[in-house]
Amino acid sequence: MDEDFKDVTANSKKMGIIFVLIIVAIMMGGYFFVFKPIYFSVKTVEVELGSEIPTKIETYLGSYGGKLSDYELNLGKIDKDTVGEYTYTITNKKITKKGKIVVVDTEAPTFTLQDMTIEEGDEDYFLGSFLATCEDKSKPCLVNLKNAKDESKFKTPGTYTIEIEVSDVYGNKESGKVNLTVVEKGKYTDPKSLDLEYASNSKKTETFDGLIYKKLEKAIEAQTDQARDEMNAVSTLDLESYVTTNHPGYKLVSSEIIELYNKSNYVIGYAIELKITNGKEKIVYVDSTKVLEQPIEDGTEEDDTEKDETT
Repeated sequence: MDEDFKDVTANSKKMGIIFVLIIVAIMMGGYFFVFKPIYFSVKTVEVELGSEIPTKIETYLGSYGGKLSDYELNLGKIDKDTVGEYTYTITNKKITKKGKIVVVDTEAPTFTLQDMTIEEGDEDYFLGSFLATCEDKSKPCLVNLKNAKDESKFKTPGTYTIEIEVSDVYGNKESGKVNLTVVEKGKYTDPKSLDLEYASNSKKTETFDGLIYKKLEKAIEAQTDQARDEMNAVSTLDLESYVTTNHPGYKLVSSEIIELYNKSNYVIGYAIELKITNGKEKIVYVDSTKVLEQPIEDGTEEDDTEKDETT
């Protein structure tokens, strides 16, 4: 009898201990389910220059727990058109982690080529003249000889096939073949210099309806020593005296020399735009036929044109 009582008591204690352990386990499980932190990782994401930035959060999450809807993605300010590293964040409840978006340029320029002709002894040739067109998201397009030995061909009359390399500032490159013709000294005329038809101007206005102050007999390449010399010669005009003589009662406010270009962006002439005032401003152009004691070759015979501009 006593032994049976002892067995029941011992079993009761065991059951009580097991019950307590079960309750503790349930409580601990519930605690961790409700309060335990969610561990997740983020990725470094590469995006090609100019491409749209992904917006799906799974693109940026590495390992994670729970539902995707529990996570919030913040992309911040990312310039998809500029190579560089940018920061994004992902938040789950009170935990926020930072990741990187790297905008990269891995694509070579796309381009078309054109042949080039130069004169023997010309050392001012520009390899970029081999490019008819070039498109690249990391401008400018850079042109080099693929074979350095081809440089000697630019000094000797003849026609050669050479290979050039077109790259961007990040080293992405492609190559292509073009023809180079070197003409004997004294026998070459740049065909672009014979085109004297107006196409554009240095002010980048759609049209130009002012007076041409000086017309060139041959078009010259812009931003060369010859073009700078021509610009300097034009700039020596005494504009204060010109305004006093030709526009009595007006004073000079400002002036601008405008380069006029043909379709090849060669300079074909110059105009001088003046802003003058007598209390009311207007725009006029210098008329070469009215410049005293400063004869200008190939000056126009057009009348001075004026445009009112209200201050």
